[in-house]
Amino acid sequence: MRFDMPGLSREDVKVSVEDDVLVIKGEQKKDKEEDNSSWSRRVSAYDMRLRLPDASENEKVKAELKDGVLLVSVPKSKVERKVIDVQIH
Repeated sequence: MRFDMPGLSREDVKVSVEDDVLVIKGEQKKDKEEDNSSWSRRVSAYDMRLRLPDASENEKVKAELKDGVLLVSVPKSKVERKVIDVQIH
């Protein structure tokens, strides 16, 4: 999965798995002086929750933040399907 998070650093982003839900939170606050007399504050905030599929290996979720893009990989466990041929009478 890919999430655009321009301007955020690793310290600004938290990725966790709560039960079977992937939680992504990020916040960046910047104070800036404008015109030597007034201050402005810019806040970028993210709070996203995604339900993970049943076949996910939640303990092996990995995340990487590079150039404002968060990449999250959620490996799937191998599920063997048992196929039984049913005779038609």
